[in-house]
Amino acid sequence: MPEITLGQAMAEYLEHLKEAGKSERTIYTYTRDAEQITGFFGAQRKLTSILIPHVGKFLKSDVLLKLPNGTERAEPTVRKTVRVLRMFFVWGLAMGYIEKLPLPKPALSKVEGDVSCGRTGDAGNAATRDTSARGSINAED
Repeated sequence: MPEITLGQAMAEYLEHLKEAGKSERTIYTYTRDAEQITGFFGAQRKLTSILIPHVGKFLKSDVLLKLPNGTERAEPTVRKTVRVLRMFFVWGLAMGYIEKLPLPKPALSKVEGDVSCGRTGDAGNAATRDTSARGSINAED
């Protein structure tokens, strides 16, 4: 298994998304998520050293849940960042950079709710919200 840092792998993942034809807006927002993720874990950290407890701490961290001014991030934004993190690790597994997904079980689900994002209460919990007007919830929305 090749040793690669989080920063190297994230840059490669974003390039992969560009080559896959993702829109400029998607690349922009995913790059912002990547900055948040690498800011928390450290760009020079070996990808293989990121384990489930580390990801669990990120999911409960102010880096994920709050804006720099201290106000809470919007729930859809938090869910998107968690989704980007999950997709990045799935890609890293497929590339052979990691041997297993370092994701707590709630983050493995298709719909991240309050549990995976460290929030309490049911405000913004996609798992309990009535979605009949929108149809089914898809993690790729």
